[in-house]
Amino acid sequence: MSVLWLLGLVGSLAFGQTQVVLYSSGLALVEEVRTLPVLEEGTLELSGFPAGILWETFSVAGLEILGLQPLSFAKWSLAELLGKEVTVQTQAGAFRGILRELSSDGLVLETAEGLVVIRDYLWLRGPAYQPLPKTQALLRYRAAEPGKKTLRFRYLTSGLGWKITYDADFSGNSLRILGKALVQNATGVEFPKAAVTLVAGEIRRPEGTLTLRALAAQPEAQPFAAFEYYRYDLPGTWDLPKGDVVIPLVQAELPARKFYRFSGGPVEVRIQFNTGEAILPGGEIRLYADGIFVGADTIPYLPKGRDAELFLGAAFDVQGRRTQIKRERIGEDLFRETWRITLNSAKSEGVEVEVIETLSGYWRILNSSLPYEVLDAQRVKFAVPVPAEGEASLEYTVEWHY
Repeated sequence: MSVLWLLGLVGSLAFGQTQVVLYSSGLALVEEVRTLPVLEEGTLELSGFPAGILWETFSVAGLEILGLQPLSFAKWSLAELLGKEVTVQTQAGAFRGILRELSSDGLVLETAEGLVVIRDYLWLRGPAYQPLPKTQALLRYRAAEPGKKTLRFRYLTSGLGWKITYDADFSGNSLRILGKALVQNATGVEFPKAAVTLVAGEIRRPEGTLTLRALAAQPEAQPFAAFEYYRYDLPGTWDLPKGDVVIPLVQAELPARKFYRFSGGPVEVRIQFNTGEAILPGGEIRLYADGIFVGADTIPYLPKGRDAELFLGAAFDVQGRRTQIKRERIGEDLFRETWRITLNSAKSEGVEVEVIETLSGYWRILNSSLPYEVLDAQRVKFAVPVPAEGEASLEYTVEWHY
């Protein structure tokens, strides 16, 4: 049975189109087309594949697979030098001898004068480095006829995925966003001139600060449904080098408004927007307004026509205070409470503050100085207008029991 190199055969492989489907979970589906000589029956030594390849998903079109044997190799370590002559430099000088042992006490060196135990050393020099074998797996095959064949390899791999981050400019009642796909390639191999598809959505899969390598032009990819997810087929081909690549992906102008919310702590600054016709994969969104960075938040996956909010931080010149005016126990497990919410603004224009109150047990509001909206079983919302450089208050009485 003969043996052929699959990827180590320099100068004899014609590379075809590579297709890469990237998932946000750090998983990728790769299809590689290669032309290489095959025998009627033989073994291919597979090398140059990603370190995180899932060999159980490996398939090849164009050959009958008789067997696949993945190989595993330990990483290089000092143990490779055991039994070999080395030179060890220490503060006291250099020692030359045969490295006999790597112990908790240090390096055990056999020299012409006897054994030397070296606990601390500056550097160690040994024989020339012998790289580990490059073969990752052995593929036994049978071909209908020998000769050069165009083969398509398909597999899943970890270490290759994507996520999205957004830059957004808020002005008036508009939110202009640019979503950029950050493709992260930690496979140890490069994928030049690949057709790239990005899949948005959470899938179940088989069991850091980014260094931006490139910023590509806007591809204007449009999402469309694929199974229960959305996919973006990027136009043209893309180089996916080791490291990270940034690809502008989503661009939209959305209706939005700034508002304030008080829930007992600092008054929060928030932006509410609607996705309209845009589909937004989940990720971090950084907001800019009036020429400065004003805060960041994360959004979940948002389909078309979905309302969403961004929490940007605490308001500087709008403050709130929540005070209990009265509390009575009017039954064994029945209570009546009166609360006052006071809001102060140093702004030169009037603002409206959304006040969210969380109520205990089974409750009913007996009276309120302003109308309210029931959000759910435990929360109500008040809209409180606050005048310019002024103060506004809200009072309500609630009765509740366990």
